[in-house]
Amino acid sequence: MRGSMLATILTCVPALLAAQQGSSSASAKASAQASVSIPANYSADARTKIEAAFQAARAKSLPEQPMQERMAEGQAKGATEAQVVTAVQNVETRLEAAQSAMIHAGRQTPDPSEVASSEQAMERGATEAQLETLVKHAPADRSLTVALSVLAKLEAQGEPVDQAIAAITSKLDAKAGDDALAALAGANGSSAAGATVSGATSATGAAGNAAAGVGVAAKAGKGVTAGVTGAVTGAVSGVVKPKKP
Repeated sequence: MRGSMLATILTCVPALLAAQQGSSSASAKASAQASVSIPANYSADARTKIEAAFQAARAKSLPEQPMQERMAEGQAKGATEAQVVTAVQNVETRLEAAQSAMIHAGRQTPDPSEVASSEQAMERGATEAQLETLVKHAPADRSLTVALSVLAKLEAQGEPVDQAIAAITSKLDAKAGDDALAALAGANGSSAAGATVSGATSATGAAGNAAAGVGVAAKAGKGVTAGVTGAVTGAVSGVVKPKKP
């Protein structure tokens, strides 16, 4: 009797464990999907695509906040669900590319805030290669959140990407603090990066112009001197008549 009861229990245990595992997996999936705030009026197809994008982000430990923000932005602006789906998918793709660029540059575990700032910079035109260049100019233990955020802001202000990166990496090479980096974007939205990069060129040009101005003035001075001398000579020769022999 006891033997048959024990056999029955042993036979049921694997099934119970499998059921529990399946239930846990389903609960985890439901919990993950519940954390994605998808509009209730979206179609099943749109919901599936958005959920897939978030799952891909979780699989690579990417920050989800940029995707949530883009979805909320789309709703606020009255975008269609197709436009929102595309926007969310594009953000996820850029997050992957940003993370990959930072890893290639030597940061094995990029901070989520760094990845998010990199994604913004890429959205405005920065390439993976340009991000790698910026990252390589900073020590591995220094946070690049501010530097990457400044890059995105400079791009938004219309600064060429190469020029913005040159200004930022110059500060990083000089071991400048985050305050100095933030100042590149300007407190009032005006950019100081252009002045930082082109200051030396402008100074050289100004010096050349000044030298040219001095040369012109010198030539003009000589002309004035010659004119005065001629006028004096003419006046004297006109007043004093030569003696007759």
